[in-house]
Amino acid sequence: MAVAYYVGAQLGFILRFPPTTPSVLWPPNSILTATLLLTPVRRWWLYLLAALPAHLAAELPVLPPLLVFGLFATNCAEALVAAAGLRWLSDAPTRFDTLPRMAVFVLVGALAAPFVSSFPDAALVTAIQGESYSFVWRTRFFSNVLAALTIVPAVVMAVRNGLPNFRAAAPRRHLEAGLLASGLFLASMGQFGNPSEFGLGLPAELSAPVAVLLPFLLWSAVRFGPGGLSVCLVATALLAVVAGTGESGIFVTQRAAEAVLSLQILLSTMAIPLMCLAAVIEERRQATEALATRLRLEEMLSRLSAAFVHLPSATTHRALDEWLGRLGEHLGLDCIMIAEYSRTAADELVVRAWAPSGPLKPQTVACREVPWADDQLRQRQTVAVHDAGDLPPHAHAERLMFRLYGIRSCIVVPLEAGGRVLGGLAVATTGADRASPAPFAGWLRLVAEVFASALERTAMEDALRASEGMKSAILSSLSNGVAVLDSDGTIVAVSQSWTIEGATVGSNYVTAWRETARAGASHGSDAAAGIAAVLARERDSFTFEYTARDPTAERWYSMVVVPLNQPDGGAVISHTDVTERKRAEANAQRSRQELAHFTRVSTMGALAASLAHELNQPLAAILSNAQAARRFLGAARPDLDEIRSILSDIVEDDKRAGEVIEGLRELLRKGETEVVPLDLNALIRDVVKLLGSDALIRRVRMHLDVAAEPLIVAGDRIQLQQVVLNLLVNAMDAMADCPTEERVVSVQTELCDGQTARVSVQDAGPGILTGQHDLLFEPFYTTKPTGLGMGLSISRSI
Repeated sequence: MAVAYYVGAQLGFILRFPPTTPSVLWPPNSILTATLLLTPVRRWWLYLLAALPAHLAAELPVLPPLLVFGLFATNCAEALVAAAGLRWLSDAPTRFDTLPRMAVFVLVGALAAPFVSSFPDAALVTAIQGESYSFVWRTRFFSNVLAALTIVPAVVMAVRNGLPNFRAAAPRRHLEAGLLASGLFLASMGQFGNPSEFGLGLPAELSAPVAVLLPFLLWSAVRFGPGGLSVCLVATALLAVVAGTGESGIFVTQRAAEAVLSLQILLSTMAIPLMCLAAVIEERRQATEALATRLRLEEMLSRLSAAFVHLPSATTHRALDEWLGRLGEHLGLDCIMIAEYSRTAADELVVRAWAPSGPLKPQTVACREVPWADDQLRQRQTVAVHDAGDLPPHAHAERLMFRLYGIRSCIVVPLEAGGRVLGGLAVATTGADRASPAPFAGWLRLVAEVFASALERTAMEDALRASEGMKSAILSSLSNGVAVLDSDGTIVAVSQSWTIEGATVGSNYVTAWRETARAGASHGSDAAAGIAAVLARERDSFTFEYTARDPTAERWYSMVVVPLNQPDGGAVISHTDVTERKRAEANAQRSRQELAHFTRVSTMGALAASLAHELNQPLAAILSNAQAARRFLGAARPDLDEIRSILSDIVEDDKRAGEVIEGLRELLRKGETEVVPLDLNALIRDVVKLLGSDALIRRVRMHLDVAAEPLIVAGDRIQLQQVVLNLLVNAMDAMADCPTEERVVSVQTELCDGQTARVSVQDAGPGILTGQHDLLFEPFYTTKPTGLGMGLSISRSI
């Protein structure tokens, strides 16, 4: 910038009409204004400071030092007023492509800033040099107006995108620019110079300068925009001043002051409307291009959407790479990429990108490497960065990436689908800023929606495929038959082990059971009703066991039906052959019965003495009564009433002996379990009566506290007698070492909750040792010196 300022100052001195101080065209102020427009405000002081050495080097050899420093202050003031005003009033101070922007530039940058700064400038020159204040102000004002109109747009547009775009233009464009430059040179020389000096056969003086120059300036405005017009105006001014210094053309008959003012007014009045016209034409051209681009983008968006409608998930990523290339080529992008959050690692991004050189190899980027961009994506924010200066101060990683890859601008749009962020679609530029226009960003969001929908559908299809594969693997691994029903009962899937005849995929399982019921199977209607209830969500589950005959033997099956947890309903049926289990259960039951019978026999053996005593009493009574009856019958006149009484006693004693023997026979009987209603109180009394003699021998008192009402329970009489007998015998055994007066066994019965009968047996023994409670019901565990330790285990199983 300092070099440009110095060159501009030297050019300004050349463009003076001595002996006046002001120049016809003073470029330094415009160069400084353009620099401030192109740089951040926070760096303005640096560029103003850099311009000071260039200003001093250029003007100290020519002007007094005091005037040099004063002119630098007015130059800086003009640049600051212009740059600050444009940044405040214009939506894009470095763009001149719309009429409102150009109007703000003309009013603020080209008129207001030179107008304000010319007053102190003229005062300094008048005070130090003694020149006319009005002449200096007028010359300086129009000089800076002309410089602002011609130099600022040209410098700003050249720095932003002028030279690369011109080099990349078509040859026809270069030819047209050459013709325009040649024509403008001839017209300017014919108007302001002496054509004969250059060997041109033109009139020595043309009387209508506007009519001569206007066609070429209009040409530049229409075909090359504000930038081309600015260059042409600068060239025209330079040619005019060169001609003026040689006192040729229109300057021959005019004084220097009049010539300067005439030239400035002529070029300024031509420049302002032409610049506005160029802005209007550029705005219309951009609108036309934007409309055409929008139509092309809409067409491409339509084809893009259609391409992903029925695309298989296996080819989605290949199609994404292909369409990234199409979009990049169609839009002339430097880079376009999709960053997708990894499905296996939430803190990683899988990046697929395209560059003009072709598709790039997919790579994985950790989210921690781009923390600010990752945070913006997760917050569903569109990121638009026009240059690295737009990045926040804490985005160090992103700023480093901009420098590393030469990124000038970028736009990142989040990929949203299914209520979550899948990643981002990014467009990066290393040349012209093509990612910033709002219509392009809006269209990019539409593309992102299409890509996000495709990625979401791919993820769902992959998840569904994985789920189907897992379900198939699970069904194949099951040994029992499994079938899945829809809400109507139709079978939609079965495992390999499903071998139910007549129940195949596509058939109705409920109907199959109803057909079985009509064929005479009594359990068919129950099964059909249970399955229908689960399908109707009237039951949480249904378990059913049934028998069926095959050619060799009867088999048992178990069926479990549970509802299918999905909106459409349905059920899952598990069908298992439980014949072996049933046989094992029958064998186990038979073994338990054998063991229980053995235990009863063992108990009866242990009670042999008391049972013998129990039988001795009625038998002895029978013998005594029979002998007495025989003596009475031997008398001359027997007492028949006494004999009848003796016979009655014999019958009663016989019944007592028969009851004891019947009780023993019941306990020792071996047969199938028979569950019947019985009175638990009466059963306990019978067992206590059976143990009466044993209790008497052991000097144990039996105390019964039974419920007032009968306790009717469902059970097998023999098995329940065995339980009570085992508890009472254990109680008497536990008191073997207790004093005689403490040997009391209490038996209590009660009804709990209206549905449960409780029997409590209490003795005065030492109790159970600490830590042995969990072992009491274990088989073969006993605390007695003798015994198998099976009594309580069998009691609990009963």
